[in-house]
Amino acid sequence: MKRASQPDTPADVSLRECITAMERKSFVVVAGAGSGKTTSLIKALASIVEVHGASLARRRQKVACITYTDIAAGEIWADVGQNPLVHVSTIHSFLWSVVRSFQSDIRAWVDRRIREKLAELRETAANYGPRVQQRTKEKNARDIARYEDELTRIARVPAFVYGTGSNYTKGMLGHDDVLRMTSELLRERPLFRTLVGQQFPFLFVDESQDTTQSVVDALKAVQAQLGNRFCLGFFGDPMQRIYPTGVGPIPLEPDWVQIDKPENFRCPTTVLAVANAIRRDGDDLVQTRGRTEVVNGGLKPVNGSARIFVLPADAKRDERIALVRKWVAAKQNDEGWQSGAGTDVKLLVVVHRMAATRLGFGDVYAALNDRAPSAFSENFLDASAWPLRPFMSFVLPLSDAIRNGREFEAMTILRRETPAFVKGATKGAKIALLLKEMRAASTALADLMAPGSKATIRDVLTFVQGKSLVSLDPRFQSHLDGRAATGGEPDEAEASVEDGEEVSKEVAAMDAFLRCPAEQLWSFRTYTSDLSPFSTQQGIKGAEFPRVLVVLDDEEGSGHTQFSYEKYFGIKQPSAGDLTNLADGKETAVHRTRRLFYVCCTRALTDLVVVMFSPDVATAERCIRASGIFPPDEVYGLQELEA
Repeated sequence: MKRASQPDTPADVSLRECITAMERKSFVVVAGAGSGKTTSLIKALASIVEVHGASLARRRQKVACITYTDIAAGEIWADVGQNPLVHVSTIHSFLWSVVRSFQSDIRAWVDRRIREKLAELRETAANYGPRVQQRTKEKNARDIARYEDELTRIARVPAFVYGTGSNYTKGMLGHDDVLRMTSELLRERPLFRTLVGQQFPFLFVDESQDTTQSVVDALKAVQAQLGNRFCLGFFGDPMQRIYPTGVGPIPLEPDWVQIDKPENFRCPTTVLAVANAIRRDGDDLVQTRGRTEVVNGGLKPVNGSARIFVLPADAKRDERIALVRKWVAAKQNDEGWQSGAGTDVKLLVVVHRMAATRLGFGDVYAALNDRAPSAFSENFLDASAWPLRPFMSFVLPLSDAIRNGREFEAMTILRRETPAFVKGATKGAKIALLLKEMRAASTALADLMAPGSKATIRDVLTFVQGKSLVSLDPRFQSHLDGRAATGGEPDEAEASVEDGEEVSKEVAAMDAFLRCPAEQLWSFRTYTSDLSPFSTQQGIKGAEFPRVLVVLDDEEGSGHTQFSYEKYFGIKQPSAGDLTNLADGKETAVHRTRRLFYVCCTRALTDLVVVMFSPDVATAERCIRASGIFPPDEVYGLQELEA
């Protein structure tokens, strides 16, 4: 059944009132996990088309719906029946569509951005302390030289396009620059705000809690200028904000409406009780209903199960998890808990060094997590860290298509990402020769990425750069130009990251990353694409599984100080930084961990099992019981497993 035809909830009725009234109301929808938030969004889109469709078509206007990923955009687009009156895209693509025609404004912004980066680099160099290593200083000097060179060449760039990463002299603007640039132009220029409102009198933002503050401010500026001629709607759940750049709650503006959607249609009653217990210290939303099933012609609640095991953090973690699965299989009379099929039980972990080692990307994991800058470690698990982007969006998909004979897909990737195929770049070129060269280069790339090729990540990046297969983020250049680190003992940058300099950490991390076997990225893609029995807790928002096993292990999550289950349960005391942040009204590791735990537990359709590994089992069990999140008779230890 299409979502638009499903029965209304009170939130759906309130939404319809906002968008069909003579004076439209902008709004914020707060919808908890499993509430059918996307269903409400699609029903609202359908209502706009039904009520305002003729007027929109007459004025050549559309309703815009922007979301976080291409996958989510595709699902919404399919659900609205691919209606030409509805424009569905990612946030980045939408913002680029707003500014792409204003090339002189883009050029001026790029010039200003380069000057800002130069000022930052020069200030950093001027304030280097005595412990900063020579490698770090050399990288800074190379970056300054590169930006100074770019500044002289920007005026000669024929046009700017939106690509995977930014390369100003080749006219490429990446995701981060598109977000920053368009947000600034919308906030500063009334003309841009007018154009957005005239083209899209209705604009909905999905997963609003993960939208950046700058984008929210820019869209609010459009609404403030146009008033009720522009209906702005945010759909999200602050308790499911995972990424540090997300805005979280959307403050209401005067005359805006907040619409709560408390229903949960996914979780059984036992899991819903756990979810509400986690959420009670986060906000005031209490979720209701729970999952139901048809029994003898009537709806009955699904009870399900929710339990936690508190186990020692020792060398027997794998054995203990296997023992838990065996125990639960017997308790539930459900052999699916012991099945070897990866999809039968979904294991959710914060940072799973064990999974990285098992699946074969341990070196990549260590390079971008252990002592790496926060920009790498915090964006590793969703593959958005900038060193990973060209592999996830280009190298791996192209190599996979070539190796499996999917010629059309390979050509589509090349046309989308390769500078030689950018619109206008092929004028006067010998197309047949160009295609032949790109085909040969793509085949050679697939060979480099083949299992057992022994190629390093440095080898692959050097190759794609030399063949101009893809426009690399300029930040790669400083590391590829620098002295290549050799194997054996850590180089001076790796040995000196304790100086606290993020740049020094970046140099060390990139040295280690460039030395990694390129073939490990296949296993990493399997992990991040949800194709293994493991998933990161950050990567499963919106997903649901019958059997969910959540692994809490602060020791394995070393390097990810933004989360701590021991602090969350009160097993470990807050750090001085946590106390300072709390006093300043800022979030702490406890806030972030609560949200992450809520997301994990609410994935379960039937059974939820949590395994907490702790070096102090007795204290951990006492604190977990005191939290009241799980019923006292559903808290277990090693003695129950071994009985």
